[in-house]
Amino acid sequence: MRTSIYLINPREQYPYYHGTDVLRAWGISNRIAIADLTMPTVAAMVPSHWNITLCDERIEPVDFDTTAEVIGLTGKSSQRQRVVELAAEFRRRGKLVVIGGPYASLCPHDMREHADILVRGELEEIAAEIFAEIEAGNWKPEYEGGKPDLSTSPIPRWDLTRRGVALLGQVQTSRGCPFECDFCDVIQYLGRKQRWKEPDQVVAELEV
Repeated sequence: MRTSIYLINPREQYPYYHGTDVLRAWGISNRIAIADLTMPTVAAMVPSHWNITLCDERIEPVDFDTTAEVIGLTGKSSQRQRVVELAAEFRRRGKLVVIGGPYASLCPHDMREHADILVRGELEEIAAEIFAEIEAGNWKPEYEGGKPDLSTSPIPRWDLTRRGVALLGQVQTSRGCPFECDFCDVIQYLGRKQRWKEPDQVVAELEV
């Protein structure tokens, strides 16, 4: 029975406009510009009796000796290679590797061989099923989420993150985008129709 999970936001493959390399060039070290929202949000959907550890590799090393039975990896296209590297090492160590996030949703054919469980799309509607089946030992190799009502999205588990390392926090008020910018792939996995959280949800997140 697996009831512990290590959630990792891998480091980027190359510098980008608000990455740690840019901050170091400005004389700011051991900091990130914007707090990672993905892992705290996923952590909020993990069953309460599970043991949860978060890792943002931009500011801390990955603990390859973790006792967690399940490893959760996310990533954009700029993190693809590091996701593959981490998945290979943790699978070599006998861990159950779950890969999700933007790149896995957009290019599942590329990530399939690297994951024990591949998660496509958004998590809210399928999280309970995934974690129950992992705990029972009868998980499926792939799960696909839809476009959930964001009133079901929980408050992120900021209590599990390192404090004082991000210059800016994040609050997600909506998903999806009505625009068609040629440099952005958001509409491909979050949809063109914008979905909004309720005002009370946003206020509750700001008060955490």
